[in-house]
Amino acid sequence: MFRHIVCFKIAEDKKDQMAEAKKRLLSLRAIDEVKDIEVGLDAVHSGRSYDIALIVDFEDKAAYKAYDVHPLHQPVRKFMHGIRETSVAVDFDRD
Repeated sequence: MFRHIVCFKIAEDKKDQMAEAKKRLLSLRAIDEVKDIEVGLDAVHSGRSYDIALIVDFEDKAAYKAYDVHPLHQPVRKFMHGIRETSVAVDFDRD
């Protein structure tokens, strides 16, 4: 298994779009390579918190690479880039 995690900090003037962001991120489950997907909105709001977490599991790294360029992923990526202030990611093989 291969896991892809992204945390998004949403721009202050775009915070009203977080529910839409969650909906769009969850729509990525329609991509065949996605084995499991989870999206969470931050509940703590500390100084170090990010606003949205995306966790996606794949069979392997090749499946992740196919997802990364998938046509359904591109408009979601564009939307997220339009509302984020910053993001961080980690991708790793799961044992």
